[in-house]
Amino acid sequence: MANAYTSIATTPGLVTELVQAAYDKAVGEELRTWPTMRNFVQMVPGNPAMRGTSTTMEKFAWFDSTAVTAAKTPLSEEVDVDSVKMPKPNPITVTPQEYGFVVTHTRKLAARTFAPFEPFKAKAIAAHMNDVLDSLIQDVMVAGTQVAWANDATSNASLNAGDYLKAHDLRIAVANLRAQNVPTFYGGYYALVSHPFAILDLREESGSGGWRQPTEYGQDQSKIWTGEIAEFEGVRVVQSPTVRWVKDGSGSGGTQFRSMQNYIFGSNALVEQVFTEPGVRVAPQLDKLGRFFTLGWYGDLGWAIYEQKAIYRLVSTSTNYQALV
Repeated sequence: MANAYTSIATTPGLVTELVQAAYDKAVGEELRTWPTMRNFVQMVPGNPAMRGTSTTMEKFAWFDSTAVTAAKTPLSEEVDVDSVKMPKPNPITVTPQEYGFVVTHTRKLAARTFAPFEPFKAKAIAAHMNDVLDSLIQDVMVAGTQVAWANDATSNASLNAGDYLKAHDLRIAVANLRAQNVPTFYGGYYALVSHPFAILDLREESGSGGWRQPTEYGQDQSKIWTGEIAEFEGVRVVQSPTVRWVKDGSGSGGTQFRSMQNYIFGSNALVEQVFTEPGVRVAPQLDKLGRFFTLGWYGDLGWAIYEQKAIYRLVSTSTNYQALV
């Protein structure tokens, strides 16, 4: 006669009572970094006339090339010089908005969980705040008027899967910024903020004009932004996994890929106005028995592009698009 085995595989009724899944009491956290586009905001309203729903900053313009050309004509000895009007100032409006997010847990949950819950909740809320602010600033940056596509493509539709970020594209971007007299950051460099996969393509470019190892930083970390890895072709290279990409891009060849944003910009590109600095908020316990604990974040602020010509947005693809989800 066949043996009847009492086992996990064949005796589920008995096993579910006596054999249980075990949990490690030390609960870990998902991996993440904390980059934010707020690192690159430099302009703030200097002296608003009053509080209001928005603030308009006036920016003086310089005389254009027409006025310069006109002044090259020699003066007539007996004819007075005609006066000209000063250039019209350009208005820049920044409109702060309220943003926030809350989580509420119960006293019963806190009494029964085997792992510390409050510290992780605070970190998760702070991380959420960082991600929201970063995304809001990118909403402003992608609205910039200076946009180009890698490998001399002319639109998202004309991009192909092989149009990676290359040194040639950075040289064109830097040349455009310098030709428009865009101020640099300290050290005489512009900033490049790209996705790690786009920077991987840049670093793996072959040929004499590609990535040069000596540009990478060694032990001196004194002037590094969060995520900064090197100086290359006139830009300080910063990698951030939060840089925006489009999942459903398709090129002229019909191949699916990811079109990725690469932001190249100079000083004074963005302006920020803060009514209330964003931060974690602890709500008072207002229920009758003190059983509900609410923690969240709140901020009242906004952003705008201060100088359109200071932001150059480059769209490229990536060799490693399959790894993006």
